[in-house]
Amino acid sequence: MVIEDGEPHPLIVRRITESVGSAAARLLVGRDSDLVARQEAALVAVLREVVDRVVGGYRVAEVALQAGVVTGVVLRMQPRPPVLGELPTEFVMPAVHAEVQPLVRAALDRQTPELRRLADRLPLAALEWAAPILEQRAAEIVAAAAPGFGGAARIQVAPARLAITVTARDDRVVRDIGVRFRSTSIPYVLLSGHAPQVASMAEPLRGLPVVFASAHRADLEALIKRHLDTYPPVREYAVVARPLLQVAEVTFITVLAESTLYRGRLEARLNFGTTAPPPDVRATLGRAFGSLEPFAEFTVVPSNLAFRTVLGMRFELGTRLSVGATTGFDGEGLAPFLTYRLSPDFTLHGRYASRPTAFEGTISYRLNEFLSWEGVATSNGFVWLRLVSNL
Repeated sequence: MVIEDGEPHPLIVRRITESVGSAAARLLVGRDSDLVARQEAALVAVLREVVDRVVGGYRVAEVALQAGVVTGVVLRMQPRPPVLGELPTEFVMPAVHAEVQPLVRAALDRQTPELRRLADRLPLAALEWAAPILEQRAAEIVAAAAPGFGGAARIQVAPARLAITVTARDDRVVRDIGVRFRSTSIPYVLLSGHAPQVASMAEPLRGLPVVFASAHRADLEALIKRHLDTYPPVREYAVVARPLLQVAEVTFITVLAESTLYRGRLEARLNFGTTAPPPDVRATLGRAFGSLEPFAEFTVVPSNLAFRTVLGMRFELGTRLSVGATTGFDGEGLAPFLTYRLSPDFTLHGRYASRPTAFEGTISYRLNEFLSWEGVATSNGFVWLRLVSNL
């Protein structure tokens, strides 16, 4: 089969071929090949009439039969004007938040050239039977380009365009937002009151398919970070806030918030173990100068009202590693330390004390914003557990 002036989409060519093959089979299968050869003119006229009626938008210009055990049918078809070209494509996303629409659109734009060519070289009159085929193909392209989404496509002729309504297809969508804070320099009592505002910054995520949000997690984190960067308390107090998303139907935002100027921490520490030190309350105050932070640490032991003060210096090497040293006023000497953050919830801490000489290693696991467990071991054989409350 030959279609003059160029073939339309392969799906349309296949449907035309199937329709012509079906019509030819009904007309020719079971007939004697010699009889087909003698009646070729009449059979060609009937086949031409049937194909013209079945394949709307096209005219059979020429038909030839090659009679035999397997009879060949050769057609040359002409499209009836007017003939469509590439169609402008319009995406409508009524259930997608305006701030997330550019992200969905960017995923779809990569497939826009294919969508525009769906109706190229197709006669306008053929849309009566061809439109459902092309609209189904458009929905498949949308589903492949934007995981979790589907598209209801309509080819419109006045004006000629392809309109696609994009909606969530999966049942698993982001239905609720939770907020958690993690900080080594800002007390939890100062952070907790900002959870509703952070949740509202993530409102654009609500209704997104989970599979799409997971695939574009970094882009969604960047969207929330832009809101955090313009949040007045963040700007006023020079806080660096970085959001991390755990995407699910209930999506949690973990905000890593650190002050770049004044830093403070207030902790109550409860120790467990036969060799564990008594419980204490510790306050840390510091002032950051870029990556360098001098600080003072004040510790009170309620059981005997002992009070201890140390001065220290911390230097941050990236977002995960910091090194430094402390020294006290009771002759304990210099104590270098190293802190490495494995994740927002796991932290490793190593410290070397010169008086008495010992190496102390700590692994910390954050249970929530204000509670964490620590396992502590020293080189002289002492091991204990510690429950830390970030007041």
